[in-house]
Amino acid sequence: MDELFTTRQLQDLLQIDRITIYRMLSDGRLRGFKMGGQWRFPRPAVETWLQEQQATAELHSSPETAPAVTPPGSDLSVSCMQAIQDVLAEALQIGAIVTAVDGQPLTVLSNANPFCSLLLGSPARRLCVNWWRKSALGLGARVQVLTCHAGLRCACGRINVQGRSLAVLHAGQFLDRDCDPGSEDWDDRIAGLAKAMDGIPAAARPALQQALLEVPTPDQDHQARLLCLVPRVVAAFAQIGEERARLMCRLRRIAEITNF
Repeated sequence: MDELFTTRQLQDLLQIDRITIYRMLSDGRLRGFKMGGQWRFPRPAVETWLQEQQATAELHSSPETAPAVTPPGSDLSVSCMQAIQDVLAEALQIGAIVTAVDGQPLTVLSNANPFCSLLLGSPARRLCVNWWRKSALGLGARVQVLTCHAGLRCACGRINVQGRSLAVLHAGQFLDRDCDPGSEDWDDRIAGLAKAMDGIPAAARPALQQALLEVPTPDQDHQARLLCLVPRVVAAFAQIGEERARLMCRLRRIAEITNF
């Protein structure tokens, strides 16, 4: 038990508020699990996160050693996408996130259900990132409804800017309505969670199974609205990216002219 931090201890250690901790849990930056209804955070995971933050700070403070690589999402207005994504998720009562094509999140997961929050706050987060990457590779021009590694359904659409695929919107995180708790299909789904729960402490697994009961199961009309809105949001993200790219091009030209 000495190797676990409480939420209060983590607040004091990191000098951040409780809401920030929950947001970091939701988007996978922190790992934790619930015991007796209270969040607990493994000391090794917290120490690893602190080391990563220190390494990032050192890299940014030494620009001469930084690699000449464009950061993911630098060609997109992530703040604008976050605001639109939040509205989409709230309006349809679904989860939504934008990832780079390599699977790394660009936005913070909106309206996360308890099941996805637990997965992303555990070592199983790597399976989510891996699925986001694989789904990006298989997407065509149209939005597609895909089933993730944990059995949840998502509408996925690629965000293309100037002929380049930069990101993917994943919206949904729901179960089909014919997946009825107590049925054989449901039992098979629970059994299949062993793969999704790889690396999660055994004590936390019952909570994950219980959280699956809280995953939404939208009706056909709800899913139809999802398939109507997601392509429009993807198109809006692409348009924002195009306008940002044109603006950056003009700024570079102005900088070149003023340097003569």
